[in-house]
Amino acid sequence: MQKRILVPLDGSALADRIVRQVERLLVRKDHEVVLLGVVEPEADLAARDERLRDARDHLEGIRDALVERGAVASVRVVVGDPVEEVVAQAERLQPELVAMATHGRSGLSRFVRGSVTEQVIRACPAPVLVANPRALDAMGGELRFERILVPLDGSELSLGILPLVEEFARLYESEVVLMRVEWTVPVAAAPYPAEVATLRPPKEVEASLEPARRRLEQAGVRARALAAYGPEALEILEAAERERVDLVAMSTHGRRGLSRWVFGSVAEQVLRHCTRPLLVRRVHQGQEGGRDAAAPAPARAQG
Repeated sequence: MQKRILVPLDGSALADRIVRQVERLLVRKDHEVVLLGVVEPEADLAARDERLRDARDHLEGIRDALVERGAVASVRVVVGDPVEEVVAQAERLQPELVAMATHGRSGLSRFVRGSVTEQVIRACPAPVLVANPRALDAMGGELRFERILVPLDGSELSLGILPLVEEFARLYESEVVLMRVEWTVPVAAAPYPAEVATLRPPKEVEASLEPARRRLEQAGVRARALAAYGPEALEILEAAERERVDLVAMSTHGRRGLSRWVFGSVAEQVLRHCTRPLLVRRVHQGQEGGRDAAAPAPARAQG
């Protein structure tokens, strides 16, 4: 079966920026880039048909440019709800990766903001690489994977991202920073000051990450542990800056949503404000980071 990377585009210049990253880092000869456009239904059929033609013309121009540079690429334009169609195409095509830029101003841009973003990520059967304008700008327009931040919440399901992280890290010779965030109890909020002292010390928090760190190192991946204390989203965002990572990778817990500390407002904060791209993978019960849960290897980079 032809291996694929699915790239939803809404016609905006911002959304198109992800294509260059896909071409630069993820395309190899045995991978096809599928450019997807979604036109929402409307009563005026003539207007709808015109939008379909415009979307196809735009995507075919991008496809032709990719083909000229040696990539294998195709175009799909469909009518329907953007969220439903992206998920349906991912289920139908079974891509190894879905790559998209967030915070466009039209069309598909609505499904990469706020709660709709979470709907797509929760339902998408393939790993999703998401980059917002801050991420693209901070990386100088070029995505790299030299250092990957992997927040884990202590659950088995959160480990489901590790096989994919391992594949990326081995391919790009990345260093992996495993992170565990612990809540702190302000002294003023504690009934007794002694309750503050019962927080786990950094060494103990880091020790909880040791099995995951050893697993990665046994696979030939450089890895280290990091403990943090405070609001989860804020700590993830600050760690991404402080550690100068190139990617933040996390798993979701199937259709029930993200794990407890990256669901709802926390997920939105990370998705909207992180100045690094995110790699998100949906994991079902029974896929907890085992080898059977591993997604196929990401495509190789081209220079």
